[in-house]
Amino acid sequence: MHKYVTLSILLVATTLSGWAQVVGIGTSSPQETLHIAGTNSTIRIDDLNSANNSKNLGGANMYNVMIDADGILKLSESSNELTSKASFAAPTVVQTATDSGINSNELYTHTFTLNQRAMVVVTYYISLKFESYDGYSKIMDGGAKIANNYWYLGDGTTPDTSKTYGMQSTVYSNADCDTASGYIYSSRTVTIPLDAGNYSIHLNGAVDGRGTADEAFRVTFGDLDRLDVSVIYL
Repeated sequence: MHKYVTLSILLVATTLSGWAQVVGIGTSSPQETLHIAGTNSTIRIDDLNSANNSKNLGGANMYNVMIDADGILKLSESSNELTSKASFAAPTVVQTATDSGINSNELYTHTFTLNQRAMVVVTYYISLKFESYDGYSKIMDGGAKIANNYWYLGDGTTPDTSKTYGMQSTVYSNADCDTASGYIYSSRTVTIPLDAGNYSIHLNGAVDGRGTADEAFRVTFGDLDRLDVSVIYL
């Protein structure tokens, strides 16, 4: 009798082992390790609901589920606007060299952190005011004046100057005539993919006359400005 009981236990264990390898819900012929059949089939994981997970804000919104390196399901970070700031940069004057050659200066730095890989959208708007080199008179020489805006991506502290983003150029000239009033604006939007980590945006302004000392000038960047940074988590 003892032999028959042992054999029965072995048969049950073997059967359960086979069931554990392929499980079908709503189907008698599962095609995967776990196969849930039916046109309205769903899976519920209580750890991901709004009562148990701070990343699930409830309501009618839907939330992305990600898989980490260990194959564990987790809720994604919510895509959002990291910053939207007006008057972000104090007005900064950048002068050309005395021979009107190129000069540049950092206008503003913004830092942010990504918790997972994402697409980051950076948009800047900044005003430019062209004046003579000393700032006491209007530009009247008729020469072409170039102002550039661009930004470097940094690690939260130090910019990587080997790659430039968001380059935007404005060309200005004026001879002995009436001038228009108001602001000139520079604006650009850039979208880049970034991994999780700490980052910084280093917005720069540059001026270039490429002429003679008589054509040296200055530009005031940032009397009116705006910086928008949004993140789209993948």
